[in-house]
Amino acid sequence: MTNHAPVYVLIRPDGRAEWGHRLMTAEEELGQHGVGRASLTDGSRLRIAMSDCALLLRDIYPPNPRAATALAHLAGISPEQAPETRGPIVLYGYDPMNEWDNSRPLSTDEQASITKALTAAGCTIT
Repeated sequence: MTNHAPVYVLIRPDGRAEWGHRLMTAEEELGQHGVGRASLTDGSRLRIAMSDCALLLRDIYPPNPRAATALAHLAGISPEQAPETRGPIVLYGYDPMNEWDNSRPLSTDEQASITKALTAAGCTIT
């Protein structure tokens, strides 16, 4: 593993969370149905990516309640208020000036906050 700050964390439906450096690598795990992206909150420098069809193809993309809980924790809302998440979820540092993949390394503070949220959601972090 490199000593550079990770760009993303991938949260799988089984609760395994994995840090990584190349956003395109993580997006390969989102499935063949396209990738949808959204900001964690208005004005956030963190973005979420998941399959475009995860909420429609329920037989292919299993629920991911741990991701929903972690994202809710980071967004400052209760898990009960979190939108449904299905399939693998990628949370990444967003840089609108990066024309290649819009990613940036996560800051030390962001990594600490994300780790706290993943732990609160019961994820296993690798």
